[in-house]
Amino acid sequence: MQQYQFPQGFLWGAAASGPQTEGVTNKRHRSIWDSWFAEQPERFYQQVGPQTVCDTYHQYPQDVALMKQTGFNSFRTSIQWSRLIADLETGAPDPDAVRFYHAYLDEMIANGIEPMINLYHFDMPEALQKQYGGFESAHVAELFARFARTAFSLFGHKVKYWITFNEPIVPVEGGYLYDFHYPCKKDGRLAAQVAFNIMLAHAKAVTAYRELALAGEIGVVLNLTPSYTLTDSDADKKAAGYADLFFNRSFLDPLVKHEFPKRCARSLPPTTACRRPAKTTRR
Repeated sequence: MQQYQFPQGFLWGAAASGPQTEGVTNKRHRSIWDSWFAEQPERFYQQVGPQTVCDTYHQYPQDVALMKQTGFNSFRTSIQWSRLIADLETGAPDPDAVRFYHAYLDEMIANGIEPMINLYHFDMPEALQKQYGGFESAHVAELFARFARTAFSLFGHKVKYWITFNEPIVPVEGGYLYDFHYPCKKDGRLAAQVAFNIMLAHAKAVTAYRELALAGEIGVVLNLTPSYTLTDSDADKKAAGYADLFFNRSFLDPLVKHEFPKRCARSLPPTTACRRPAKTTRR
C-alpha cells in the first residue's frame, strides 16, 4: 500500500468567519448581514441570523479548546470591519474590539494554533453600503485599506497569514446578479464595478501591508469557476469565454498580470472614476 507523508509543519484546520461565529455583542456598527436579517428574516434559513450564532465573542476559550482537541494546528477566521473600526472614515479602532481580538488570537497561539486572518467575508458595514453603495464606490476601497492598515498595525506581530478577501466573486454575483446577497440588485454594469473596486481595495491593502514591513504573508482566497462549452458552436464558445472572463480573469488578471481585463473594463459604468487597469503591488 502506498503511503503519503505530510511534511513537517503542514497546517491542519478549518475555516469560519467573524459574522458566522462571533454574534453581535458590543459591535460598534451593523454589517449588511445584521441589517438584512432585521429587514427580511424570512430569507435566512430557518430564520436564523447573525445575532448569536456560535457566540464566539463570549465562548472563544471553549472554541479554541475544541480546536485543539480535534487536532487543529491552524484556524482561519475573519476580523469584522464593523466590529474593529470605530470611525469608518479614519480607520480608528474600537477599544473593546481590540481587546477581544487580541484575547482570541492569544488563546489560539497559546494552544499551538496558527491564526490565519481574513479581512472581508461579505460583511460590508451597513453605514458604508447606505452612504456610498459599498464597493460600488472607489472611496470605500480606500476605507477598506484604512481598516486593513489598522488591523495589520494592531495584530501583525501575532498573525503571519493574512487574507484580504474571501471568495470576492460571491458579493459580486450574489449582490448584483443573482439576488442571494445584499443589496439584492441585478445590474451587470454595477457587478463589474464592484469586482473592479474589490480588486482595487485588495491592491491598496497589500500596499499597506508591504509599507508596514511585517514578517508575514498576504493573499486572497479565490473560488474559481471553470467554464465549459455546452456544444462546439461559436455562440457557446463565446459565452464560455465571457463567463471565464467575468468569474475568473477579472480577479486573476489583476493578481498575475497587474491589470484589469480590458473587455471587463469596457463594461464599467461611464461614471467610473478610474477605468484604467487596476495594478497591484508586485512582490
